[in-house]
Amino acid sequence: MIKDPIGLLVPEHILSDFDYEKIEEISGVIRVHLIEKADPNHYPKAMIGKGERQHNGFMNPIELQSFPTMGKEVFLVLKRRRWKIKGKTGSYYNTYKYHEEGMKATKEFGSFLKEIGRG
Repeated sequence: MIKDPIGLLVPEHILSDFDYEKIEEISGVIRVHLIEKADPNHYPKAMIGKGERQHNGFMNPIELQSFPTMGKEVFLVLKRRRWKIKGKTGSYYNTYKYHEEGMKATKEFGSFLKEIGRG
């Protein structure tokens, strides 16, 4: 059951790692902006136990195409957080497997395109 209307545009497994930020429509293209959660469950595993974590900006956004809605293209813009250990150099970040190799589409949409011979 969908608890939030944004769940109609964004797969549930993505919403488990990202929070809704904003939605925009420009020239018939819908972009849903999502920002990586900052709770302890989403700290990069590689930095656990190395010291005090500090937010260090964001990675370049990843844009994935999803299923169209109401005749409009839909893209998910994922902003991943960058972290560092306080007082040290180097960055840490999470990686996610939301798209098929070689495709800039969600796994679900990519599978659909392959099924109909367009991917």
